[in-house]
Amino acid sequence: MTHSLLLNTSRLTIVGINEINTDQLLSYFLNNFEHLKQGGGSVPNDKSSVLGVMEAWFDNINNDNEVRFFLILEEEIIGIVGISNIVRGSFHAAYLGYNMAENFQGKGYMTEALKEIIDFAFQALNLHRLMANYRPANIASGRILEKLSFDREGYAEKYLLVDGQWQDHILTSRRNENWVQ
Repeated sequence: MTHSLLLNTSRLTIVGINEINTDQLLSYFLNNFEHLKQGGGSVPNDKSSVLGVMEAWFDNINNDNEVRFFLILEEEIIGIVGISNIVRGSFHAAYLGYNMAENFQGKGYMTEALKEIIDFAFQALNLHRLMANYRPANIASGRILEKLSFDREGYAEKYLLVDGQWQDHILTSRRNENWVQ
């Protein structure tokens, strides 16, 4: 997979894990701690835990299971996108996950970034299917996925543990109609 990458949109620079540092990432997590906590999973809150997260990302990238993207605006990380759990064989699919700094939501940055990242996933990674799931209460995420032509495929009760409670999720996906073997 790739540790280094560079994608550009009209307003953002999107880079890989080699182009960020621990302090930038720690700042992103600390500045958005309460907001990111609502998305599920643990949010690193010190340098040691950020290093642990980065090490796990590097391991997944080295095993061709993941690509991690960092959305940069004026030298600040404002969002993170992951294409993870990449499966090849007869599936050629992965999960798309993302989060955005609270102060930058509602300005179209994530939709703009995801257009480029989805193109990367379908062209450079040659994936056939991307899956993205969101909580029903997260209307903004649902709108983003709808704009990006993700199809609703189902509803999963108690799908993901979010802040200590099992939460329902809406399941979506988008297929690469130009996939080639």
